[in-house]
Amino acid sequence: MRTRALFGGCRWLVGLLVLSTLTGRAAADFSVAVAESGDMLDVRVIESTESRSDGPLVLWVVNQYGETPGPESVAHELARQGATVWMVDVMESLFLPRSDVSVRNVGGAPVGSLIARAVEEERPTVVVGADRMAIPLLRGMRWWQQRTHDTSPLAGAVLIFPSLYRGAPVAGEEPELFSIVDATNLPVMLLQPEQGVYRHRLLDLREHFLQAGSDVYVRVVPGVRDYYHMHLDDAQTESLDRLEQVMDDPDEARAVRDLPGDILRSIPLLAAAHHPDEVRPLDPERTTPIDRQTGLQPVEPQQAPEFELTDLEGNTQRLEGDFDGVQIVNFWATWCPACVEEIPSMERLASRYPDKMKIYAIAFKQSPEHLREFMQDFDVSFPVPVDPDGEVAARYDAFAFPTSFLVAADGRIHYSVNAGIIWDTEEVDAIVRELLEIEPE
Repeated sequence: MRTRALFGGCRWLVGLLVLSTLTGRAAADFSVAVAESGDMLDVRVIESTESRSDGPLVLWVVNQYGETPGPESVAHELARQGATVWMVDVMESLFLPRSDVSVRNVGGAPVGSLIARAVEEERPTVVVGADRMAIPLLRGMRWWQQRTHDTSPLAGAVLIFPSLYRGAPVAGEEPELFSIVDATNLPVMLLQPEQGVYRHRLLDLREHFLQAGSDVYVRVVPGVRDYYHMHLDDAQTESLDRLEQVMDDPDEARAVRDLPGDILRSIPLLAAAHHPDEVRPLDPERTTPIDRQTGLQPVEPQQAPEFELTDLEGNTQRLEGDFDGVQIVNFWATWCPACVEEIPSMERLASRYPDKMKIYAIAFKQSPEHLREFMQDFDVSFPVPVDPDGEVAARYDAFAFPTSFLVAADGRIHYSVNAGIIWDTEEVDAIVRELLEIEPE
């Protein structure tokens, strides 16, 4: 496998991890004490000559991967439009590992203490976060809500493609939201990428906030996927005018240019919404992350959903109802390193059972043109159907990527996995032989 193929879809992630390693801790302008824990949050202030003393205060809770050029560029544009931005890297300030589990375990005190300090400025204030950082952000709002008699000084939260789930369940099962969602009744704005992984779950998430009593607003960002504002290689701190020249995707360039306005327009909406003082209870059964399932998992056999998709050769692909073998329905994307890593081993497994196995590597919300170029680095015998709007992935309840389902000759799913695996191992081969009713070797 070529290096470009493996990392081409996640170049920004590799770059930011290297950048974080090289630069170390960012210089702070001041620090905020975290309740009575003795911990301190380092706050970096971004403002310009256009920032107004009575302008909005944006509390930007940095993504779990650390400070990156995209949010930095957006923050400087917010400052040029009159706001002051406080950038806070909670994971770095608390010396926590930048892992999914660590982020999901951060309590409310850090962000809550930041909010408590910010509202002393007596300015329109909003807290902004993306992806999994939405979890400690919402916990922080509730923590602060418990300790104040007036919640109106905080306009609310702007959540960019929030991931508010406890973790990836067994593939095919419904994911579970953290109970903080059902305990949030302060105003929230959701900025959801149209091509994002959780786009089809947006209405359900909105309904949970509404049921909790939150005035929730939604903007679907057209034409982009998750992390769209983090795909800049270099910060554009002077202007966003060159985004089309420095970003590969014109839709992402437009969305990043629009993001400061999206945030600023959210503030008066959120400020005018209902701000309850009463604090909603948490469900103690849904406050901790769930362990991620790894490896093929047996599931209660259920009929595999049908689909009809066009592959890169222009052929129609569908599950074969009378196929006397095993069919693997795999959901993947080029931006997912684990998805790409498992392709060669999947091909090796398929070569063992040329007449008894069919694999459908269904590409999630990607263009055929991009896929054709990408697949030039791979020699595979199985088709690559395109799921342009993610409808088939939703039908299978694919939550994480990659996700795969093993369909036996009876047309039912018997095993699933919601992670990348090595497919030509003895363990996987034993499962395939079991489904094929072949005696173990």
